[in-house]
Amino acid sequence: MTPPDAAPPPHRCDGDPLRTRQARHIADVLGAQRPPAPGEGPSRNHRTHHALTRLAAVLPPARELLRDREWLAALSACTALVDPALYMTVVNHHILCLGSVAGAADAEQLGAGDLAQAVEALESGHRKGVFLVTEIGDANSHLALRTTAEFDPERREFVLRTPDAGAAKFSGVGVPGRPQSAVVCARLVVDGTCHGVHPFLADLCDERSTAPGVAVSGPLGVEALPLEYALVRFEGARLPYDRWLRGAASIDDDGVLHDPGGGPDRALQRTLDVGRRLWATVPTAAAATARASAVAALRHSQHRRSHGRIAPGAPVLAYRTQQRAVLGALAEAFALDRVASTALDLWQQAEEAQTQRSGERPAAAGGAGEAAFTPWAAVDRRLSALKASAVDGAARVTAECRRRCGVAGYLAANRLSGYSGFADSFGAAGGDNRLVLLDVGCALAEERPADGPPADTRPPPDPDDPTWWCRIVTALEQRLAAGLRAALEDGRRRGLGGMDLWNPLLERARQLGEVHTLRLAAQSVAASATTGGSDPARGGLTALYGTTQALRLAGPLQWTGVVSARTAASLDAAADRQCARLVPHIEELAAALAPPESLAPTPLTDPDYATALHATLDRPDGGHP
Repeated sequence: MTPPDAAPPPHRCDGDPLRTRQARHIADVLGAQRPPAPGEGPSRNHRTHHALTRLAAVLPPARELLRDREWLAALSACTALVDPALYMTVVNHHILCLGSVAGAADAEQLGAGDLAQAVEALESGHRKGVFLVTEIGDANSHLALRTTAEFDPERREFVLRTPDAGAAKFSGVGVPGRPQSAVVCARLVVDGTCHGVHPFLADLCDERSTAPGVAVSGPLGVEALPLEYALVRFEGARLPYDRWLRGAASIDDDGVLHDPGGGPDRALQRTLDVGRRLWATVPTAAAATARASAVAALRHSQHRRSHGRIAPGAPVLAYRTQQRAVLGALAEAFALDRVASTALDLWQQAEEAQTQRSGERPAAAGGAGEAAFTPWAAVDRRLSALKASAVDGAARVTAECRRRCGVAGYLAANRLSGYSGFADSFGAAGGDNRLVLLDVGCALAEERPADGPPADTRPPPDPDDPTWWCRIVTALEQRLAAGLRAALEDGRRRGLGGMDLWNPLLERARQLGEVHTLRLAAQSVAASATTGGSDPARGGLTALYGTTQALRLAGPLQWTGVVSARTAASLDAAADRQCARLVPHIEELAAALAPPESLAPTPLTDPDYATALHATLDRPDGGHP
């Protein structure tokens, strides 16, 4: 197991997932398409279901796809760029639904019978797959799921029930009209005893109606990531025995459960182990949208003219404030690319280790243990932390780029609002970032410091040094952890426990979790910088990324004593200096980080923005401008 404080593994694949053979196949299938306007054309459910069917023509079978990092990276990056709502559909269908089936069902189950037919329908795109874990009454808290799957020993079937309205499942489920199936996370009840949360594959509806015992609500809107969502309730829906994605577990002819994987608590962690693949690939999608946003804002800033009295007619990029914003966004997008590569590496290492153990699921990574707020960090602390880091970073980048483009940043045709909505949505989807950070911070505070002499975290004197920020944020994490650890020890000496002990310290735990994710990101960036030779553009982006993050955390850096007030005050000048050094390299940076035009065309990058925008519009009478 990789120690939690070890450096990330070296990047085995530093290629751009948007320029691989797999990406070209996906781009050819999806084609260049602009995000649909509200109320435009067929329903979201119809559009995304049709896209799944087209993708099925080029994607490999589920078990092959779900083991191939290049295919998964390309699928994530391309679909997120084309349409973030389509990406959410792909995550639900391929990563979570088919991923659960492939990961939990044994070869005998998949080889024949009812489950094999269901998998074939999902792989072909005939059926759309979703993942039902969130229960709307306690959304984002997966530690107390209440949907049940009760075993009927006489018919050897499971009966799904939703106890009340609060336990209704919420996901990107379209209204009936297209065939849909779901992996349902439910409490397995055998002979009146609950045996923890297990996954089951249930058909929700076909072209005409819902399945018996299934109720699907009307559509619910989510503005940030427009897709058809709904609530799903189960009212005695019956599932064949083989629709239990049981892994090595079984129920014998006497109705006795045998689960070599562990008890009820371990069952939830095992069910949600599918999150590893999600966290390994979400950073790739986040990095792709951040790159596209930063390059679009940069190009628009080059062409957009200022009409203020200071410099009328000058491009807005001439202003240092705009340089700091859009070049800082470009630097963070570059950093997110490194985070994405690290996440894929860590996941691949875990998969290889699993194969060597003959199919045994990998243990919780990164020293993760029992979770206080969410099961996600207990499944894999480092991957869940990298997901949080990537999504939070993409949210900063896309929001800043949208603001810096004025009204143009809010038009759907320019894509920035869709990318910003994607990042905001995934702050809660796939494991709520704040809950993950709370659990990471709490776990770090409870761990003993590593034995031996402390690592050298003294920063080099020059923020232009590519290792400066990595050392700075490492020192900050260590000091925050030591301070929180001391506060816990003091509270326990005073006899405090539970809520009385932790409640006053939770914000400190969240901040420690956040800084931990920033340290993981900084390690990825520093490793890339030190292996990238003397490339001035890459070195300049690395330096600006570190300075920008240090400015964001200037308060904690000073009150923990990591940097002096004088050093903190010098960071503004350092950022200006770093931007000035990057300006001569803008063209090569934009060319390196921009997505292929065929995937994400946007008027923002055109020198004649107004004409390009008009060209995307249809007149109400059906003509063209």
